[in-house]
Amino acid sequence: MGETMKISARNQLTGKIDLIQKGKVNSELYIKLNSGYTLVSVITNEAVRDLDLKLDDEVVTFFKSSSVLVTTDITLNISARNKFQGVVENMAIGEVNAQLHINIGNNDTIVAVITANSMKALQIKMGSSVSAIIKASDVMIAK
Repeated sequence: MGETMKISARNQLTGKIDLIQKGKVNSELYIKLNSGYTLVSVITNEAVRDLDLKLDDEVVTFFKSSSVLVTTDITLNISARNKFQGVVENMAIGEVNAQLHINIGNNDTIVAVITANSMKALQIKMGSSVSAIIKASDVMIAK
């Protein structure tokens, strides 16, 4: 797809559309990432049409770091469609917030911003195994 877009959202993952499930108003897009995980995005049918999205199209997904929930309980059942296991490979800790870089495999990294208190309560350190959770409605698509 060429160069990576420059936008304020910290997370940009590239993948190919595996499945489009069209509903009355919205469509669910299932996007196969480099890591092997499938990322689900819910966007309007109008957006699918305007972007001319089709199966096997390469797209860039993006979402804000503040939209990522983090848990150390990798068996946690939750209603959010996207749950990716990974390892904390980089972190920056401030007085209020902490920024975590979570490697989910094959050069796919998710950036999460959580409170410093949450990071301490979850005992997250470099190398910790965590799950990054993102609601499908928080995932935007570019082509």
